[in-house]
Amino acid sequence: MSTPSDSPEDFEKLLTLLEVHENLLHAETQAIAAKHLDTIESILSKKEESMRSVLEVKKQFNINPRTDIKVDQLIDQLVKLQKRNAESFKKLIEHQSSKQKNGELEIPKPIDFRLKKAYSKSIFETSSRLN
Repeated sequence: MSTPSDSPEDFEKLLTLLEVHENLLHAETQAIAAKHLDTIESILSKKEESMRSVLEVKKQFNINPRTDIKVDQLIDQLVKLQKRNAESFKKLIEHQSSKQKNGELEIPKPIDFRLKKAYSKSIFETSSRLN
């Protein structure tokens, strides 16, 4: 395990990991828009892994990494994207539920329930793991 530091290399590493997470959020946006639940589930798994990496690097800082303007702006963007995706997914589930009530859909697959559960948690949690 490395010792805490605040070197430019550490900030660059954090920025790179945050950018990877941002790309995952954009891919998730597209998967939600396409209503492709298998892809959403895959991305959720990758996002969890990505977040673990971000948090591991964040532990290495002596100061709050958000003191860096680029890091701060990117984290704000990530929170905004995550919130938007959670809202979009909630709308997708509500739309699918209303179709089901009208008899337009078959019984949802177990993956649908797992995804709904994963997003339900992120919709209602107001604190961010990045803060």
